Amino acid sequence: MSTFADRFKVREPRSFMKDSERKKIHDSALDVLESTGIRVMSSVARDSLKRAGAIVDDKTNVVKYSPDLVNSLMSKVPSSIVLAGRTKDYDLPLDRRHHYYTTDGCGIAVWDPKTKSRRQSVLEDIRKTAVLGDALPYLSIYEPMVVAHDISSKTHVLEGLKVGMENTTKHIETESTTTPEEARAQVKMAAAVVGSEEELRKRHYMSAMVCTISPLVLDGGATDAAMVWAENHVPVHITGMASMGLSGPATVAGSLVVNHAETLALACAMQAHEPGAPFLYGSVQSSMDPKTGAYNAGAPETIMLSIGNVEMAKYLDVPCSAGGMGGSARTPGLRQSIENSVLSPPLAAVGCEIMNGIGLADGSTLLSFAQMVVDNEIVALVLNSNRDIEVNDESVSLDLIKTVGIGRNYLSEMHTVKHVKDFYMSTLWDMSTYESWAESGKRDLMDVAEEKAQKMLSEHQPEKLDGARLSALKKVIDEF
Repeated sequence: MSTFADRFKVREPRSFMKDSERKKIHDSALDVLESTGIRVMSSVARDSLKRAGAIVDDKTNVVKYSPDLVNSLMSKVPSSIVLAGRTKDYDLPLDRRHHYYTTDGCGIAVWDPKTKSRRQSVLEDIRKTAVLGDALPYLSIYEPMVVAHDISSKTHVLEGLKVGMENTTKHIETESTTTPEEARAQVKMAAAVVGSEEELRKRHYMSAMVCTISPLVLDGGATDAAMVWAENHVPVHITGMASMGLSGPATVAGSLVVNHAETLALACAMQAHEPGAPFLYGSVQSSMDPKTGAYNAGAPETIMLSIGNVEMAKYLDVPCSAGGMGGSARTPGLRQSIENSVLSPPLAAVGCEIMNGIGLADGSTLLSFAQMVVDNEIVALVLNSNRDIEVNDESVSLDLIKTVGIGRNYLSEMHTVKHVKDFYMSTLWDMSTYESWAESGKRDLMDVAEEKAQKMLSEHQPEKLDGARLSALKKVIDEF
């Protein structure tokens, strides 16, 4: 029987880097960790690393890791995990043969298609994107997509997470956590949904993104939060964001070294604190705009950096996630869709397990409901063109080819009736003639996508949490 995860299964990944190239990146990062070190602003992480054998300078907070220590700590990392949905129907195995997609997070504005302008994001936008994310067939993971400006800054992360948990049964990813207290509260919330903190350790219903600060810094609050995630075996997407020429060297290989060193530094801190804590090798690297220094997410270098980081995850034999959508177009539409269409296919081919993230433009700051629908269609195209090509007696169809022979067609054959059901059919593109399209009003694709999004929002009814679990979530937030 087909499962939800099966629609994200892709062919065996190919390699884009040589073993010798991956080894050079890794060895260079080990050199950086041993000779230069990483500034670790979390005393909890520094103490754990010191106990494990790292050299810690208490005056500068710089930690140096020997290669032997790195190898010892990294040997404790699980090589595969399952990201769980609220129900098992939406479980996502990370086994190097699936290619999943998340929404993106940390948006601060919403695109209004009627006025062609931006407005501040609010909590209702999180509810709508969770409902839409639950409905979209090719979205795998929901991450609260915007900051709720109508909620207290103290509780907005928790309130956004609660709304997400209420309105989708898919796996939940959390971002924007800046303190260990926030992380502990979120652990309690996820535990309330799955039944207990013990069950949460076994069933990874929630994962968390933690960003390093390039070059070579682990932030205090975020790293403290990572230690809390580690204690509770909440998978952490360690997400470096070194920008070529700005916070990383102006070469792909050099920036890969910086990202690899930062990723190893935080992964080792987690293992020193809680052996066996799961993590994903994440990255959202880019090049800077040479004219302004601005984030340039749609550049070809972004593809190369993402591919390189997936290759380094494979070198370590750990699960991975990477940036691929959320480009630099200032508004949703043509440019954003082109960038997403170009960035995604190579990542599917190289074996990226989780791609971040559907629905945001302008460097992941601007939410568009229409773009979510268009991006879902792009994902469908990427996945359906990266399937295994089945070669067996049924698919080769040798007897049928002989029977049909020369000059006839296959339209009336039962073999066609059987297999045509597997053909990809867009639910968004207009496949009619020009004349039919013109008669229907020559509608712009983004207008069609916006209408489809609003239809989903009015019709889709996600499976709600029961009253007891909703009360438990509210209690956690009230206590926080």
